[in-house]
Amino acid sequence: MRQRTTTIRDVAERAGVSVSTVSHVLNGNDGHVSSAVRQRVLEVVEDLKYRPNAIARSMVKRKTATIGLVFNEIENSLFVPVIDGVNDVLQPAGYHIVLASAPDVRSEIAAIETLRSQQVDGFIFMALSARFATDHLVRLKEDGVPFVVINRYVDDDDIDQILLDDWGAGYSATRHLLDLGHTQIGTVSGPIYSEPPRRSAVERHRGWQQAIEGHGLEARPEWIIVGDYTYEGGYLAVGQFLSRFAAREQERPRALFIASDIMALGALKALHDAGLRVPQDIAVVGIGDPPFAQYTIPALTTLALPMPEAGSRAAHILLDWLTNGKPARAQRITLSFAFTARESCGARFPARSSES
Repeated sequence: MRQRTTTIRDVAERAGVSVSTVSHVLNGNDGHVSSAVRQRVLEVVEDLKYRPNAIARSMVKRKTATIGLVFNEIENSLFVPVIDGVNDVLQPAGYHIVLASAPDVRSEIAAIETLRSQQVDGFIFMALSARFATDHLVRLKEDGVPFVVINRYVDDDDIDQILLDDWGAGYSATRHLLDLGHTQIGTVSGPIYSEPPRRSAVERHRGWQQAIEGHGLEARPEWIIVGDYTYEGGYLAVGQFLSRFAAREQERPRALFIASDIMALGALKALHDAGLRVPQDIAVVGIGDPPFAQYTIPALTTLALPMPEAGSRAAHILLDWLTNGKPARAQRITLSFAFTARESCGARFPARSSES
């Protein structure tokens, strides 16, 4: 015969207290309970070998100690350091994360509904691609659900956001090449004309343009090739550059700002295949700094995305909300990129003039 499972009511009856008193003791909300009663309840719990059902307890507390991480490109290597940053903060606090892939708005809404049905305590959203619609996030805010967004501008001052200084990255990368003496600086941008456009691509391109113009030079349209943040896109973009200036080599850019290190890797191969030396014939600077950047030939000068910090800052905001309640004001934090000079920019080589 199957033995009956001990319930919280059994504990209450044996201890001579109410069910709510047992619940308060087990959940740590027992400041109003005397030490003698607390001790008696704990002894009965041990004698009866009572183990609270985690699911039932979470339904009472309305907490499951889980956080939903919703990413739109979950296969992208940039998400790994974000997850590490989130875990570094949430795991010591007793929280676990549940990952969800949502490549478009429809799947993101479905992921939210699924995770809310599982009673996650909050969300962290991150997007690398399109500028997603945000009406459903506004509704989430109105429902009082704790959440933070990373790298995804939302035109709502009441939503917590961790943003990346993509304009500053594009400006700094180009400024570095200008400081080395380059005056013919082309760019392989990200998908600036996609619909909707990728914010990172637009802002990095704007940084390139303003650095060039701020130096008294012209951001010539023929020095711009639009890429797509892929290895192949970088390779094909450099091929277009070289074909464009095949008959007027003196006008070819002597340096390239490439809007992502993924494209930069493809660009380095294209330059090698064309017989051009980096940085002696053409300097290259990228953005991202994934592990492979230091192992390319030559090693890639780049600006590192602050992804671990983005994850940890978002997790801190969310944890404070869950612990202390929604703050009076939402936060909008912009993180800077860290510059790492390696061989591909030609910092140790004299910049090549347009007459050489």
